[in-house]
Amino acid sequence: MELEYEKQATDSRGTIIFLKYGDKSINLVQIKKGFARGGHYHTFETRHHLISGIIEYYEKDINTNQEKIQTIPSPAVITVPPMTAHLLIAKEDVVFAEEFSKDYSAVEYAQYRNIVVQKMS
Repeated sequence: MELEYEKQATDSRGTIIFLKYGDKSINLVQIKKGFARGGHYHTFETRHHLISGIIEYYEKDINTNQEKIQTIPSPAVITVPPMTAHLLIAKEDVVFAEEFSKDYSAVEYAQYRNIVVQKMS
């Protein structure tokens, strides 16, 4: 099995490098200080391996409406359960790896996604 490069995307928040390793997707993600990523939820579990930097992390269970907000310094691993909206705001420049085993699909969560868009403008 080999690590395969798929593509790369860059915007004002930073760069994402999309990789595959067998049935796993691994995205290397940059968030520049003051910007945010996420603002959505998945029907499957994902893991975020915080490699460098500090994030303000928001998580809300879509079914129970329970929310938690915490500041997380690297290194750390954040496991995001299915049906849980999440938002990562960079308190300083951040690099993390996102890992999951399903075909990628995400449902926007307006409360969090609006923050991502606002920080980009």
